[in-house]
Amino acid sequence: MYQKIIAAVEVHDAGQAVLTRAHELARQFNAGLSVVHVVEYLPVDPAGDALLTTPVDLSRERAQQAQARLIEWCAPLGIAGSQIHVVVGAVTAEILRIARDNFADLIVIGHHPRRGLAALFSHTEEGVVSRAGCDVLAVRLA
Repeated sequence: MYQKIIAAVEVHDAGQAVLTRAHELARQFNAGLSVVHVVEYLPVDPAGDALLTTPVDLSRERAQQAQARLIEWCAPLGIAGSQIHVVVGAVTAEILRIARDNFADLIVIGHHPRRGLAALFSHTEEGVVSRAGCDVLAVRLA
């Protein structure tokens, strides 16, 4: 029986499917549900290939946008804002950290099936599955 569930959610339409599945499981098990979205630090060079420019960090803006979207999705489900975690960092490491800090016994994450060359590269859901200290449910996304 699960008591604390973490939903690792991307902020596009497929992410809402992961949130819905995690919410259904939390209801079925009468478990607590926390939602996490990780904004990966991706510096942007505003001048293209200029040598002396400083990269612009858009992480804060992206985090604010993600927070707003998650609040929009979570409010109708009765998920409190205090249960929404938007952090900047390495995606897999941050999901695992939040799961550990919240004593989660289940992580629900989206899985994007890959074929060809894309299947050769490491992906977040595979990193979470292989390193998590709890069960992981990978929701198949189209």
